[in-house]
Amino acid sequence: MAEAKHKPADWRQESRRIILHHEVVKFTKAFRDSFVTLIVSSLGLLVALSWNNFWTAWVTSLMIENTVNYKFFIAFSMTILAVILTYILSRLKNSQ
Repeated sequence: MAEAKHKPADWRQESRRIILHHEVVKFTKAFRDSFVTLIVSSLGLLVALSWNNFWTAWVTSLMIENTVNYKFFIAFSMTILAVILTYILSRLKNSQ
């Protein structure tokens, strides 16, 4: 008879353990996914900064003085290039 009183409590404890395990698994997956996204984003930033240095050096080699017009030209050119590349890459992604 004493065992019958402990079964409901054991069931509740097992249920809580299963729920806790499920939540830990969900958290671990979300953490891993977020961490991978953060790393990929960081690499993207490094690539963007490298390209910024390249374009700055290239435009400087054209003998354009470092003025507001120069900075506008760089920003405008990079924006146009980014829009075109984003369009091309989104078309490639959607065609699969």
